[in-house]
Amino acid sequence: MCNIEDILLEMDRILRPEGTVIIRDQVNVLTMVNRLVRGMRWSTRMVDHEDGPLAPEKILFAVKQYWVAGENNTTSS
Repeated sequence: MCNIEDILLEMDRILRPEGTVIIRDQVNVLTMVNRLVRGMRWSTRMVDHEDGPLAPEKILFAVKQYWVAGENNTTSS
């Protein structure tokens, strides 16, 4: 059985920069996913779906961003 972190890391590996993932689930699940993908430097937006703002489900749009390490980042050899 996979946990959500493993699934998101695999999605990050496969998805190209500017690629989008759309997830529909309960607000508590989407809040956890939102926290994880923002830590992976994705842009996110949570919106209501067709049942309106009082529905327990929402939709999360997550877009993988293109980024490169800056000059301040160093690696040891």
